[in-house]
Amino acid sequence: MKTKTMLAFILMLIGVILSGYFGPWWAPAGFVVLLSLLMHLSTRQAIWCGMISLLIVYGMISILMLGKDESGLIGKTGALLGGLSEILVVIVTAIIGGVTGLLSGWLGSSLGKVMPTKI
Repeated sequence: MKTKTMLAFILMLIGVILSGYFGPWWAPAGFVVLLSLLMHLSTRQAIWCGMISLLIVYGMISILMLGKDESGLIGKTGALLGGLSEILVVIVTAIIGGVTGLLSGWLGSSLGKVMPTKI
């Protein structure tokens, strides 16, 4: 990996964790868009960094929530989704996070190409 890509990935991980903890549910995606835009990442870099960072964070948070689930809510949600087990609900949550990060990174990179660099 290039240094810029690695720095963007680390900043995305930290920012996604903090914005997800202190902000609304859509804040991590907004952070990925802004970081991809401000760092002028290429489309490929933004897509991969956004996808992997949100996939990791959403997956880890859903695993932590699974450990704290005393009421069986995750299992009940899986039953509503066609009989999914708790582990499959965690995997689906991580995949949804990955797709959200992918689209957020793509949007930020595309906006970076459209917006002027000098005013």
